[in-house]
Amino acid sequence: MKTYTYRLLITFSLLFCGSACFAQSNGAGDWRSLKIDRVNVFSEQHPADPGTTEADPIVSSAGWAIKCNPIILSRGELPVYVEHRLSKNFSLEAALGVTFEDFFKESVLQGKPLFQKDPNVDKLSGITGKLAFRYYPRHNALSDLYVSPEIDFKNYRKDVNGVYMGSDGRYTSGKLRDKQDYVDFKAIIGFQNTDEFNSDFYTDWYLGIGLRLGAEDNVVADELNAAVIKINHADVLSPVIAVGVKIGLGF
Repeated sequence: MKTYTYRLLITFSLLFCGSACFAQSNGAGDWRSLKIDRVNVFSEQHPADPGTTEADPIVSSAGWAIKCNPIILSRGELPVYVEHRLSKNFSLEAALGVTFEDFFKESVLQGKPLFQKDPNVDKLSGITGKLAFRYYPRHNALSDLYVSPEIDFKNYRKDVNGVYMGSDGRYTSGKLRDKQDYVDFKAIIGFQNTDEFNSDFYTDWYLGIGLRLGAEDNVVADELNAAVIKINHADVLSPVIAVGVKIGLGF
């Protein structure tokens, strides 16, 4: 009985030692290279696609971002942008806001003094709205390179007081509505990122080109009598360029 027990112990020992030696000589490299996927609760990560060895990190853990655009203030637009991450590749951005005087058109294109009040003009507010569907090709939605189709609507309104010819052919004093309505269809390429402190402060640089459709009712002085005002109607079809930066916060 003792002999049989000793033989079992010796056989077990030899098998154990042989397995250990085989693993050390042939499998140690595999053990050392074994990777365990870990999830950082402060920064979301997506598992690697089949056939890859690295995960696709999401730079920001935010699923939403709210932004403003200081550049287009010069065009009299004040929208608030909200972007929502739909997946690691796609997001949807929408904006809604108000318009007021187009400073670039009034001051640069028409040469009027900036912020000068005209007693014959009652400035009114209009509305602006934007919608964009963004594609982030490198799987970092909200924090990376993106391309996007965008539709953009805006209008401007003001009443001009003066003397004009009425529908009955007589001159009368009153107000004429000066208004412009535009719809832009644009293709945008941009880069949105968080700051170097890894916070949720966003900068969104973009460049785009597109087509503008619209209509204008411009109140101008009559060519025959400068003391009389009239409305010039024009349909708009022109190229449009978009360039600028948005800033905001993620949450």
